[in-house]
Parts: sequence; structure tokens; C-alpha cells
Amino acid sequence: MYEKIDISKFQSDGYQIFENVIPPDIIIEIRNFLSQQITETLEPAKREIGCTLDSDVVRVIGDIAAGRHGGVESLSKSTRDALSGHFSLEVRLSQMLWKAPYSERFQAILKGLLASDELYMHMPPTARYVLPGNIHAGVPPHQDISYNRHMSNFVTIWVPFVDIDDACGGVTIFEGSGQAPDHSVEHASSDFWLQGVPTEGLRPVHCTMKAGSVLALNKLVIHGSAANLSNHTRISIDFRFFGVADRSTKHYLDMKRRLVINPEQVTS
Repeated sequence: MYEKIDISKFQSDGYQIFENVIPPDIIIEIRNFLSQQITETLEPAKREIGCTLDSDVVRVIGDIAAGRHGGVESLSKSTRDALSGHFSLEVRLSQMLWKAPYSERFQAILKGLLASDELYMHMPPTARYVLPGNIHAGVPPHQDISYNRHMSNFVTIWVPFVDIDDACGGVTIFEGSGQAPDHSVEHASSDFWLQGVPTEGLRPVHCTMKAGSVLALNKLVIHGSAANLSNHTRISIDFRFFGVADRSTKHYLDMKRRLVINPEQVTS
């Protein structure tokens, strides 16, 4: 039996923080795994852009944002991904990341949010990092529907693996946008993200939270990333889930069977 979860704020505002969801040992295990992968991800990127320190990487990111660099088009895709804080596909496909959503309270929250005992997770999840002092790798204000039109309906669960305070930064919600209309947006000139959506008249709320807590968002609530002004790297994963009443045209994990499904191979 799973505990009954209060999801009233999610229903009214389009987002909700749930505390003490993922056991500390799982947080530590995944954080250590991803920390090692950051080192392996950054080394070839450093060689390509000609630097040796993480702080130099942050400086190059700033130069690109300010137009003082040759532009992202001149860099390899792996380096562009590294500069924008994305892990490789191989890392994102690792079953190590599954340990978080398979934890007991995480499952209970998902079943409450989706009103479904059958749970499906978009594959692969999106693991990200933001280096200390990096104010440019954040995501502009957006709705998750803009990046995930392959799913009919879904819930995003943002999981930080470090404590999120005002220095480290995290997700900023624009209060009052939980039932906002679907905005149509285009890719920004940086080519990292889509253009930001309008936020006039909406109050920004920075979601501070402890590692082990999770942030649930519906597909319409407007949110973005805060800068990392701390002295440590921010590490997080975006998981997206849907229930039995919904569908996806891209690969997903059947959580009951622990089986990755290719929709193109599913016959009626």
C-alpha cells in the first residue's frame, strides 16, 4: 500500500514541492555517479575550446553568450552539450538513474499526480549540471509542453542531487501560470534552448529545496532556471511521466515491467 499524497497545490498552481522523497543513500549514489560523468564529459570539451579549468569553461560560456566567441556552430555537438550542461545519451540511458523514481514515496506521488497505478517514464530522462559561477547555462522561461509534444499529457519531476538555496539556484516558477495557454516558441539564437515565453505580470518564485525532495510540474506552468552563484556544481535530473490514459510517440519505460518500449514496434 502506498501512502495517500496531498497534491492540492499541484492541482491549483501547476507545481508542488514534495519533501523527503528519495532516500539519502540513493541521492548519494546517483550524485557520485553523475559527478564522475561530469569530469569525463568536460575533458574533451576543454581540449576543443583550449582550456584546462572548470572556471575557464564558465568564462567561455560567458563569451558565447556575449557574442565574443566564434559561436556554438563552430563547436562539436558533444562540446555544445557539455557547455549547456547536458550529459551524454549513454549516461542518460543508465539504469542507475532509475533508482530515484523507483523509490517508494516517489512512486506514491506519481500515482497520485497521474491518477494511475500504471506508470510510464519518458526515455531517456534529462540529466543536467551547472558549474559554479555559471549564469548562462540556465533554461529561459518556458513550458515543458514546448519540448515534449510527443506526449499527450505528462508530469515533470525535477530532482536535484544537491541542496538548492538562493546561491546554488534551481527552478524558478512564475506563479499564476499553472493553467497558462500553450505558447508557440522558436529556437533562440544560441541554439541551446527555445526562446523564452512572456512572463509579464507573473511573480517569480525560486524553489529552494533539500536534496531528496522533488518538484512536480504540469506541462503548462511557466518556469526557468536560476544562475548557479555557489561554489559547487548543481546536478539534477528531469523525469517525465504519464499514466495509463495517455500516450507517447517516443521511447518510454513501462515501470511495472521495467521494459523500455519503442512505440513504433507496438502493434494494436
